[in-house]
Amino acid sequence: MPHYMTRFFLTCFCIAWVPWFGQTAEPPTTTSEREDAIFWDSVFSHNHVLDIQITLTHETWDAMQPRRKEGQTGEKGPKVDFGNQFNYVKANVVIDNKPFKGIGLRFKGNSSYRFSSHGMKRPFKIDTNRFIKGQKLHSRTKLTLSNAFLDSAFMKEKLGYELYHAAGLATPGVGWANVTLTVEGVADKKLLGIYVIIEQVDNRYLESKLGSASKGSLLMKPDSFDDWEYLGNDLQTYAHYNIKAGEKNVDQIQQFAELLKLIEEAPKAEFERKISKRMDLKQFAAYLAATSILVNIDSYIGMPHNYYILMDKADDKLRVLPWDLNETFGTFTAGQDLETLVRWDIDRPWISQRQLIERLFESEGFPKIYRATIEKLMKNDFTKDKLFARIATFEQAITPYIEDEGLERLHMGINGDRWGINKAVERRIWAIKPFITRRIESVQAQLAGESNGETIENNAWFSGKRDKKNSRGRNGKGDDTGSSKGSVQAEAKGWIDWAENASDGERRTALDSDKFRKLSPEIQKAIKEGIDD
Repeated sequence: MPHYMTRFFLTCFCIAWVPWFGQTAEPPTTTSEREDAIFWDSVFSHNHVLDIQITLTHETWDAMQPRRKEGQTGEKGPKVDFGNQFNYVKANVVIDNKPFKGIGLRFKGNSSYRFSSHGMKRPFKIDTNRFIKGQKLHSRTKLTLSNAFLDSAFMKEKLGYELYHAAGLATPGVGWANVTLTVEGVADKKLLGIYVIIEQVDNRYLESKLGSASKGSLLMKPDSFDDWEYLGNDLQTYAHYNIKAGEKNVDQIQQFAELLKLIEEAPKAEFERKISKRMDLKQFAAYLAATSILVNIDSYIGMPHNYYILMDKADDKLRVLPWDLNETFGTFTAGQDLETLVRWDIDRPWISQRQLIERLFESEGFPKIYRATIEKLMKNDFTKDKLFARIATFEQAITPYIEDEGLERLHMGINGDRWGINKAVERRIWAIKPFITRRIESVQAQLAGESNGETIENNAWFSGKRDKKNSRGRNGKGDDTGSSKGSVQAEAKGWIDWAENASDGERRTALDSDKFRKLSPEIQKAIKEGIDD
């Protein structure tokens, strides 16, 4: 970074740095830490667009490609168990004129990969430390590059996380990168264009956002549970919650198990007496409030995925952290029409069966905390003046890196057509500004008692917890075996009914989901036959 830019960002950083609301994050102390903080502040706060140039050999490009597995379903093309099944390869990458040799590079994502897999602009994960230990970019080793395949304005993640942050939650930094790709014999400095950069959630993140007392906490990222389940006394079974950090924290895993048991088995009086000692209820109410306003259904309250569970060592309380907001602003429709989405009932901020939320909303105090948070956010943060100003700032930052048809797509993603629809993407969704306008109208009317909002039915493949005794399959490892004819028809019917109102893209996402793959072959066959009919 040029010296004059360093001085500018140092001044801005020193003036603007404040701890995260309700948390105890500490400012950087050493010269190196300050320089690193200045760099990332320029990216995440001052909209400096990174320049990233990726170079691969033909052999490594081939090695990156996921291979199709036998027996998988959904659209044609490569099929993978997403996440860890993407292979890291060595790549040479230049980031803001700083060269990195032999860094780790892989594809990432679920639907974001699948819908872009026939082109070059796919989502990536960069790990500078993967093959050469100690190699870092200003103290960071990982970068998530989202291709924003359903956000032609490239702003939903940044706007969404800003609302969660305004609600008081720890949130990752979000910025942009202009990416070029060279593959030997395939592409020569091909401009892929703007990507959205999202800060990695890990131990470093916990310490920087929540303070040193939270470092080493138990961090989980569930993707395969319909609802949180108490799995018994064997703590090893809680690895099913996809532990990302703190896997050796036996005491915290035990605390998590006890919390799940409290949610699942405790009488009403005991639950309401003890839950605040094991969960940060104000933080959870804030998470639900922002999720409701943003109509973020592709999250804990719906699918359920795209969130982290933190058992915080600082106070031994559970917190839910948001993640992957590319389908906020009603982008994940759950088969609902657009009017229903913008009028979603704020007093029922969940779609699927969620025993924790249901029990909390049956209590006297929690709904008041939640409602007060909604009111605060609508008064101070989710307003047209504030959000439209942020959109204008973001548009100004990324426009120089977008050319020709991309500018039309950018403007379509922001403003939509005359009906407010973003016609630049494959799914029928609201553009950002029309969604904001309509959602504000609906939420304010609900707060004023002028509207009851629209309930989104508990449909389909994200419908909640199965029969407890069969919820983990006969072998307790998550596979459904030995289904009766009646149960096959009943399970398949929910999926088929949902599919009637879903888009083609949502059907493909469902049939490629972890939940579908865990169903018995009989149920899978019945669902596919029913949808095809």
